[in-house]
Amino acid sequence: MAGRLCAQPLQDTLKEVRITEQHRDTADVRQLFTAGQQTQSIEKVYRDLYRSQSLANLLSQQTPVFVKSYGINGIATLSLRGASAAQSTVLWNGVPILNPALGVADISILTTGLFDRISLQYGSSAALFGSGNVGGALLLEQYPATFINDKLVDLTLGGGSFGRRDMGAKALWQNGHWRISLRGFYQHATNDFLYTDGLQEERKLSNAQLTAGGGLLTADYKLGKQRVGDQVLSVQLWYQQYQREIPPALFEQYSVKKQTDASLRSQLSWYKQGKRSYFYAKASLNREYLRYEDSVVLPDNRNHITQYYQELGWKYRLDAPEANRKYQHSILLFSPLQYAVAKGNNISSKESQFRPAIVLTYSLSAWKGRLKANAALRQEWVNGAAAPLLPGAGADFSLLEMEHQRVGLRMGLQGNVQRSYRIPTLNELYYFPGGNVNLKPEQGWNVDGGYSFVFLLHNGHSGSLLHIDHQVHAFNRNIHDWVYWLGGAIWTPYNIAEVHSRGIETDNTIRLTTGPVQWHVGMKYAYVISTTVSSYQPNDGSAGKQIPYAPRYNGQANAGCTVGRLFINYNHTYTGYRFVTVDESQYLEPYQTGNLQLMYQWAPGNYRLGLSGQVQNLWNTRYEVVNARPMPGRYFLLSLQLGWRQS
Repeated sequence: MAGRLCAQPLQDTLKEVRITEQHRDTADVRQLFTAGQQTQSIEKVYRDLYRSQSLANLLSQQTPVFVKSYGINGIATLSLRGASAAQSTVLWNGVPILNPALGVADISILTTGLFDRISLQYGSSAALFGSGNVGGALLLEQYPATFINDKLVDLTLGGGSFGRRDMGAKALWQNGHWRISLRGFYQHATNDFLYTDGLQEERKLSNAQLTAGGGLLTADYKLGKQRVGDQVLSVQLWYQQYQREIPPALFEQYSVKKQTDASLRSQLSWYKQGKRSYFYAKASLNREYLRYEDSVVLPDNRNHITQYYQELGWKYRLDAPEANRKYQHSILLFSPLQYAVAKGNNISSKESQFRPAIVLTYSLSAWKGRLKANAALRQEWVNGAAAPLLPGAGADFSLLEMEHQRVGLRMGLQGNVQRSYRIPTLNELYYFPGGNVNLKPEQGWNVDGGYSFVFLLHNGHSGSLLHIDHQVHAFNRNIHDWVYWLGGAIWTPYNIAEVHSRGIETDNTIRLTTGPVQWHVGMKYAYVISTTVSSYQPNDGSAGKQIPYAPRYNGQANAGCTVGRLFINYNHTYTGYRFVTVDESQYLEPYQTGNLQLMYQWAPGNYRLGLSGQVQNLWNTRYEVVNARPMPGRYFLLSLQLGWRQS
């Protein structure tokens, strides 16, 4: 299927999972209605390598998106296709986990090892995922229960430079009716690396200690008697707390700032699978607490955010599965509801947003799956006022599927068009001081399309296997009333009249097996132009200029091999100029980093041993992602994994 081809990596020993009418391998059924959109899934080997690291590290090194990191212990946000951080959605099993006051998710405090599947969906899909999904979505999921006898215990111990210590644990118990899963993590680091200050003097970073911990509990119960399960009830509880010291910026002599982030997220879900129908319901209550302290200027800001989300849905296949017709038709009707309340020192009063919606989607599969198409329509209300209708449509078409002796060839096309819409966040409207209650919602249109090419060659005599995967996607997006913060002592959000974003992305992978060695080379690259067309602010010099912190060039490359149980990889990243001001008068230089990674895995019987070592920023590059926030130079990470499994 064009744009969604994900070859099984040679080092990934998970069994292949296929989506059928009777089983789903995703916690969010809406993902079955996203034909025409580019999706990138993170391979298991990289999830294992980064399991003790944040999603900010993983995504900045393994995807062509821009991660806007404010340095050690600072917030890190995601920007897809030149969109702002508030225009990118983060979903946990289909539930949005953006901070509703900030309108963003801090991915520096999301640990990779908590999730079974991590993927990126590029481009707008506001019709399916709601207001704010302009640039794309980060999808975080746990595998659904299989309800087969299974027991698992896994312990990870790690450490590294700058006083870093990591510990992670995972336990799983599963039988014909129950699955209980528990994951936990702990991390501590002093982060006292050397950097060059504003006076070009070398100093050791101070006030940069981090202590974090948390856990995720999942319980699934199958009510039916079928193997797949005609009814399943699930409960998930996720708690974590991060205590961070905020180090000084380059223009500061010292810092005593501290920040505490705590969150308790919960989900209760149920689904019933029938022969042609699929019913589901989910409810989620998320509470977030943030405390920011700075004894120099005496603020002690405390903010409490509560968000409730629920969704009821019904999926129905219009033609009978046993009919085996040339065309297959399905519909999905669902009604999400989101309610958020913010209260704190920087909110002038207790503010809230109430956002119910109703969505209808249609899916077509034709010619034995060679054509997949869908259309969606969403109506949303914000505090009682109707938002604009949000239509969207997309299609995948397989031009060629050929299997001839030892040669395989697949070529496909895809296209997608969506209307984009984002309402201002609670902070943008009511933050004190600086909020702007007169902000208009952002809205516009997004069009994207691309092609994919897969070539397979197997030589039975030498045992070699060649796998080439090449994808190219282009996009064009116009957003009116783009929101951007401007100011000095007091920052205030304003609407920019229009922003035009366009660009091209490419994803290329070559895998070659020669005897006992499996080689891999891959490159992902994005070229994004995101410029202001017109501005409501007089004489700001922004017309025709790149949006701040939207690099034109961004890319990653991986090269290495697997020899027996040993996996070796070199990762190289490049990030281009980031303009700091709307008129491009200030900018940050491009930077490149290299990362060397090794992992050894041994599984005698029911036991598993894993060892990994990494050299991050191998070439000791001095750089800043965000102005005046230094990033660490060369550092080392080591990890030991011990596990036991009985199936």
